[in-house]
Amino acid sequence: MSTPNEKKSFIDKLKSIYNLKYFAIIISFLITLTGLIAIGIGSLRLSNGLLSVFGLFRGQEAHPGVHIIEAVDTLLFSVVILILGGGIFKLFVGDEDTFKESIVFSKIKTFKDLKILLWETLLLTLTVWCSLSFFAHPDDLRYTQLILPLTIVLLAIALKLMRDTKE
Repeated sequence: MSTPNEKKSFIDKLKSIYNLKYFAIIISFLITLTGLIAIGIGSLRLSNGLLSVFGLFRGQEAHPGVHIIEAVDTLLFSVVILILGGGIFKLFVGDEDTFKESIVFSKIKTFKDLKILLWETLLLTLTVWCSLSFFAHPDDLRYTQLILPLTIVLLAIALKLMRDTKE
């Protein structure tokens, strides 16, 4: 038969294995790595766009505006990913002094703060992505392309309502 001390020590060991801090460190590291890779992809797209402006890029399509807007979209998405990774790190691993000199992360105290910050950044990214679809295919305009702008407006209204309830 097992004694209560053995059960308690097993439970303590199980708690130490499932300490959320270790999982949060791994997840935050992997998300940050993904964000850095996205920055590399965005930089590559930006360089292709700038080379297209000067006529030096010989890709499939040499539309410099599309490459530059794709680069901006990818870089904004990488910012979303980096904010998510840093926010997870601050909430689960760090303390109040973690990222205290950062304007973005110093205001994150709860999941709701992180959610609102990600929401704002995603709205900006969706706006750029929506404009990309209009610029990439200007001859192929249909009424179905109004779904994304309508969604962005509804998300912005929902964010406004959420902020009003926060205050």
